[in-house]
Amino acid sequence: MKAAPAAGRLLAFEGLDGCGKSTQLLRLARRLEAAGVRVRALREPGGTELGEAVRDLLLRGGAIGPQAEMLLYMAARAELYERSVLPALAAGETVLLDRSQYSTAAYQGAGLGLPVEDILALADKVVRGRWPDRVLVLDLPPELARARLPAGKDRIERRDADYFARVAAGFRALVAREPARLRLLDARGTPEEVAARVAAALADVVSV
Repeated sequence: MKAAPAAGRLLAFEGLDGCGKSTQLLRLARRLEAAGVRVRALREPGGTELGEAVRDLLLRGGAIGPQAEMLLYMAARAELYERSVLPALAAGETVLLDRSQYSTAAYQGAGLGLPVEDILALADKVVRGRWPDRVLVLDLPPELARARLPAGKDRIERRDADYFARVAAGFRALVAREPARLRLLDARGTPEEVAARVAAALADVVSV
């Protein structure tokens, strides 16, 4: 009988829009694939038919209240975990997430004033207790992150500077809360310099 594959690793990239997390996720995916690791890169919200529809509503729709906004992110996440994340991990793949429940805690919790404890408790049910093995929070001053954003900002990117200052502070508070799982990385510098910080922060989790 063939042995079942070892459970895969779950890694997440977090930070403000414009911090470079998507760029670093793709760089890591290429390095892992070159080393023979089976990788699945996914984004939140998205990755499923429902998730992409929710993403379009959240980023390009009209006004949405804080509670409804948070629950829409959770609904998309529940579908992504059921259809993609958990099956991939069970098959031994390394899953790279562009955002996770920590974004919900920072953006809708710290940013919009919803209770962070309640968000994390709900997230535990949504992800069925399978939290990331490591979360890399790319830290960039909000004014620098916003300067990197392209023209035509989405519904959330159009929020004011005070909002993003609260989100940035929220991410740092989450790192302080869970230092074993979350690592704060300086997102300034060249992509190569940031990639070296990413590799160092993952050295005890996955070989890159």
